[in-house]
Amino acid sequence: MIIGYFDYIVIGILIIINIKFWKKEINRKIGCIVGLIFGIVLPIISQWIEIQRVKMTIGIMDNYEILYTFFKFPIYWIIVIVQVIVIDNKSSNRYWDNQL
Repeated sequence: MIIGYFDYIVIGILIIINIKFWKKEINRKIGCIVGLIFGIVLPIISQWIEIQRVKMTIGIMDNYEILYTFFKFPIYWIIVIVQVIVIDNKSSNRYWDNQL
């Protein structure tokens, strides 16, 4: 599975957080921390969970059986890029609303 249970939980939590904090401004430091978490920490945790799942179900791990776990990083990077686009669109809409 390229997207595992942990990934679905993280995406669900991200959607809930987006809904909750949609109207609030986000500090740049917090944005950088969230970017680092989504870019490095969460993919490593997701990779580790997936490797443990494969180890429990199959027993003997072959390199090709867990090769797909390296695709966790691009998946999370795509999530971060979409998140930045959403936040940027929200900020630009606020700018134009204040100008009118």
